[in-house]
Amino acid sequence: MRPAIGVAAELSALILSLIPMAFLPSSSIRLLYLLVAQGLATYLIHCPAHYVTGSLMGIRFSDMRIGRTTLARALPSRLAPLARLVPIVTLKADKASLRGSSPSRGSLMFLSGVVASSGAAIIVAAVVAIGRNPIETAATVAFAIFYLFFDLAFSPKTGDVARARRFRREASSRTD
Repeated sequence: MRPAIGVAAELSALILSLIPMAFLPSSSIRLLYLLVAQGLATYLIHCPAHYVTGSLMGIRFSDMRIGRTTLARALPSRLAPLARLVPIVTLKADKASLRGSSPSRGSLMFLSGVVASSGAAIIVAAVVAIGRNPIETAATVAFAIFYLFFDLAFSPKTGDVARARRFRREASSRTD
């Protein structure tokens, strides 16, 4: 799929998934919806963040498709097979434009996904807190904290942080 079309589809899905937040009355269904919407926000903002940041940094993208998570490599052996079942949207950077970017520009592109995903979890929790429902606020804040710790634990091993570090190392060695 063309990356711009995929990014537009993800952002549209994100907006559509968040609209009901303003209209659902407080209930156990709303609480479940808020947690699902928060999870979707962390997922659906990820590739668009890479795409927008990379485009601003002069990095082009060649493809967007459904793939598998690299998270399975960092999980205990019992959980890895489950993680491999989870489909994710992947964005493929054009190798020539990525190689031609500076270490900092390429690293920023890789880091933008994890920053946007973590930020989305926090923003949803903050918006829910404005509504002053203590149970909804506690649940979404707990989700945001869990997501931050999850990213802190796994992204440096196999995720965006690991990719940014590897890119910076490889790009720096090319310029030396």
